[in-house]
Amino acid sequence: MADKQQKKITDYSEYLSTAKPKQAAAIRAVLAHGTQAAAAKALGINLRTLERHLKAAKGASNDTITMPEFAPNTSRAHVKGVMQKTVFLDIETSVIEVYTFRLGMQNLNIGSLKEGSKTKLLTAAWGSWWDLYNGGADKVKSIGNHHNKKSFKADPTDDTGVLRALWHVLDGADIIVAHNASFDRGWIEGRFMDLGWKKPSKYYVYCTYRTLHGLNGVSKKLDYLSQKLIGTEKVKHEGFQLWIDCQNGSREAFEKMEAYNIGDIYETLYKVFMRTALYVDRNKCIDLAGEGKFCNVTGDALTKQDGSYRNRRTGLRYHTYINKKYNLEYRDRYNINSKKADTGYITPLISNGLK
Repeated sequence: MADKQQKKITDYSEYLSTAKPKQAAAIRAVLAHGTQAAAAKALGINLRTLERHLKAAKGASNDTITMPEFAPNTSRAHVKGVMQKTVFLDIETSVIEVYTFRLGMQNLNIGSLKEGSKTKLLTAAWGSWWDLYNGGADKVKSIGNHHNKKSFKADPTDDTGVLRALWHVLDGADIIVAHNASFDRGWIEGRFMDLGWKKPSKYYVYCTYRTLHGLNGVSKKLDYLSQKLIGTEKVKHEGFQLWIDCQNGSREAFEKMEAYNIGDIYETLYKVFMRTALYVDRNKCIDLAGEGKFCNVTGDALTKQDGSYRNRRTGLRYHTYINKKYNLEYRDRYNINSKKADTGYITPLISNGLK
């Protein structure tokens, strides 16, 4: 019994550094008197009140290490503008047909390709950051080859309508968010090249797969990240047969494919982005800072800190700032002796912790 009581005392002592005054007093009383009953009597409070203080101290400690939910500062016009021009995008592509002598792992080359067979788009889904943040899954837009009845009847893999819609989406966006984005961008712009279309206006690509480089985990597949980090998952389907049915012109299959595609936007891609955005390299994040002393990750105003950051190589010192809610630190671009110091030119403070 004594060992069990000592374990409880040791556990609560770990929370002293983050406890409020009444909570700290309760912990110290338990440590001094050995039991909660004796501590409550010494403090002149009942046992239930003491237990409540101890429980609150434990909860406060947990709060200090739990990352707050990512919430961009939408009250700023700059942040709203960036979110409106940021598009979450996903596509589904067709299969190709090849000739082979047998099953199993084969080294297929271009000579094995059936004449006329090529990878095309089947469906596409997208939504702006602003719309998804405020309206959820209802704001996801989509299109598929089956939307144009005439062309679909003639050729179910005719993706001209899908590509035309995507061209305007990309042309109007400043930032595209996708998982393994090189796949989506590569096939979309590759098809633009096939058709002889001009490229849309320049846009920045944020890849929710590549930006997690350096953060180890069992898998960085979108479905796995969704399940483990959020509790959502991709829309279930019958597997490869769905792609074959689409290739053969099944409207029902295309409707299933479109639903699967739509499910990749809000419940998986968007939520994985929102869950991981605070952990990526801040030099690669979607910049919400704008002009002035604002956090580039969330767009929140920064607080100037006491002291300064010292560059160990040059010896120069710089003012430092912090986003207190998320504990994200920044430093001035100009040293404290410069006339431009503390005028809003800042950069993320990313170091080994030595200042």
